[in-house]
Amino acid sequence: MEDLELKDVLKKVAGRILAVEKICIALSFQIWIVVMAGFYIVIAPLKSVPAMLVLGYWSAGTAIFIYIERLAWRRASLLISEGRRKTINTGIVLSWITASVIGWFVIPDLLSYTFLEKLAVGLLSFVSIAVAGMILTILIDTKKVALEMIPAALIPALLIPVVFTVRGNPMYFAGMCVVFSYGITVILYMYRAFKVA
Repeated sequence: MEDLELKDVLKKVAGRILAVEKICIALSFQIWIVVMAGFYIVIAPLKSVPAMLVLGYWSAGTAIFIYIERLAWRRASLLISEGRRKTINTGIVLSWITASVIGWFVIPDLLSYTFLEKLAVGLLSFVSIAVAGMILTILIDTKKVALEMIPAALIPALLIPVVFTVRGNPMYFAGMCVVFSYGITVILYMYRAFKVA
């Protein structure tokens, strides 16, 4: 009888730990949704977007992301294995660096379209490759597929051909594709968190 009660308690604790991890990952995606939406709000009234504004905005957005992430994961690390988290973090950083090079430089350089179309394809490629790299990192480290992240990798990749049919600014389209795909990922993580808790 005591064994069954202990198993029940352990199962509940494991479910809560998994829920905390899923909520922290959902928070990561949500922060980027807010940062990206904020960027489009800032640039919408401008006729041209100064490079220094872009650099400054994304630097500040990244700094805020890192600060909030560290706070969230510091609290969560009481429950989650810190050693595993460090391995995953290294893989994730490498996937974003690789995606930056391929998405922002290699792929646009291969295209012979307008500057904004190249930029839009670059953004969608960058996000798709980076999130796919995150999924691969998690798979290698934990032997589990991060199903919730699949929309964040797949939707931007599938919508790349649509960039060339957009009548307005293709960068707005690309940005909203990323916001949409990340939003679905947040919903899936939150759903799974409540399901396992």
